[in-house]
Amino acid sequence: MAGPVAPMLALTVTAYANDWYNTGDPLNVRPLLYGGIATLILELFAAAPGMAPVATGIGWVAFAGYLLAGGAGAGTPIGNLTKITGG
Repeated sequence: MAGPVAPMLALTVTAYANDWYNTGDPLNVRPLLYGGIATLILELFAAAPGMAPVATGIGWVAFAGYLLAGGAGAGTPIGNLTKITGG
């Protein structure tokens, strides 16, 4: 797994788990669908000559930003992890 796929996979799984924790609905697969579409777009961007490192950086920045800010109307993954571990 190379390029922007790794950070986008991490972002997609984190978004799905965070949504599942906040709503209690494991059948809501919208985060997986949106993550797949975003991964495809970023991979197409990475296919341009010389843009693979830029696309990978965008993916990691998106993942770090989601960890700190969370999604719309949901708690942040960092805050939810703190609640789960009792910290």
